[in-house]
Amino acid sequence: MRARFDDLTQEERLRFGNGVGPHWLSDQARQFITQWASWFFEDASWRHHDFGYVVGGDRWDRARCDWLFFTAMWRDALSQPKWQILRLPLAMMIAVLFYLLVRIFGQFGSFKYRDNPLSIQELRAQHLSKKRSSL
Repeated sequence: MRARFDDLTQEERLRFGNGVGPHWLSDQARQFITQWASWFFEDASWRHHDFGYVVGGDRWDRARCDWLFFTAMWRDALSQPKWQILRLPLAMMIAVLFYLLVRIFGQFGSFKYRDNPLSIQELRAQHLSKKRSSL
């Protein structure tokens, strides 16, 4: 059965993913983009998006994963403080930009295309155990 983000423990959720940006980007660049994006998107989960990319599946799984990421960013964009009038349109533009970037470039090595998406047991064995050993 396909792994779900809700299957992870809170600790596993917090350790999951590499921040905002592709795997080939330097850690410093991803950290900078993630911190900057966090100013606009408090709850939008790039961790959840990274999770979906590791679990993998077919092109429809990827499209669903990208759409969920976009809707989370859009929700956060709409929750910007009303007194910061310029923040709302900027957050909306960034959400669209990030969505377009993952739709265009996510297919090139980031999303794990596979016939059978990973189960939670496979995910823990193949991905999370590697993260534990590097911490």
